[in-house]
Amino acid sequence: MTTSSETPALAGAEIPVELLFRVPYGKVLHGRDCTHLSADRLASLQPATELDKQKFKVCKTCLVALAGAAPDDYDSFEAALEALPIPAVHRSVMREIAEGLDKSRIWIPSSRSYVAVSPGPGQEASAFFNKGFVDVQQDGGGYKRILMAGFSGTQTNTFAHAPDAAPASCPGCYMQLPATGRCDSCD
Repeated sequence: MTTSSETPALAGAEIPVELLFRVPYGKVLHGRDCTHLSADRLASLQPATELDKQKFKVCKTCLVALAGAAPDDYDSFEAALEALPIPAVHRSVMREIAEGLDKSRIWIPSSRSYVAVSPGPGQEASAFFNKGFVDVQQDGGGYKRILMAGFSGTQTNTFAHAPDAAPASCPGCYMQLPATGRCDSCD
């Protein structure tokens, strides 16, 4: 895995450049079957060069997969739930959620942290089934988190709220306004 102290070249040094690709203008290298890339991005992959390998990081998922620990693909959703293992009390709710989804591809990544389903290779995941919650892809983009009953973990979804608005500034001197809304320098 890539750590903050590793340079891009060190993190993927053992991976032959022939196995690495990048999206035009992208700054991360991927394997040909990266699960993070959409179908149009997979179609636009370009072979990486030695310079790219020295300059850019390798996608963490691809780094693990190309180093030999590829995600496990499953023929059935039930087999994947069993393999993770998902707690039995959550399985019935997860089956209901998965019922309406296209599960042509079902896999568990090498991190063993979730079961993912998608319409097929190169397609974005329709849902991520974790041990205590499910992230389901929304029509407008992004994912909605569904917590399982009795889940004691905390919600760590960083997309759950909008970023804070930029603080107001004075139109005359462009300094940040105090809580009073009146500039101490100009008023």
